[in-house]
Amino acid sequence: MKLLKIFLDTSVILSGLFSSTGGSRKLFAAASAKKLKLVTCFYAIEEAADHLDKLKINPNQLSELLTTEIVYLVKNPSEKVIEKFIQVSPDPNDAPILAAALLCGSDFLVSLDKIHILTSNVRKTLKPMKIGSPKDFWKWVRARKQ
Repeated sequence: MKLLKIFLDTSVILSGLFSSTGGSRKLFAAASAKKLKLVTCFYAIEEAADHLDKLKINPNQLSELLTTEIVYLVKNPSEKVIEKFIQVSPDPNDAPILAAALLCGSDFLVSLDKIHILTSNVRKTLKPMKIGSPKDFWKWVRARKQ
């Protein structure tokens, strides 16, 4: 059976590194057990790296996600493609995340950003990809098994 491809935005990466429990960390555990495939783009990793100090997260933890293949990197989209997503989110800085998630064929984009990403406009634009919080993702997984 094909593994689900789950795209992580910066908020979920930071949450999973910061907390030893919760839905974001549970994603890391499932990927480590090869039950799903987590992907993100270099842009999200750079953005996460910029916030590690503020959250007192050891930078080695972020590196470990990539070197142990818990999270795979996909190419950043081209500027031309990113431009098409500038108007989709209230924050134009989210355009690379949205573009990368769509281009890499993700089944689900996981985010904790209720203001910029977990919106009806983003959901409509990226359809049929599912978009939600880690909690929404796990609820969706349980519903698929029934």
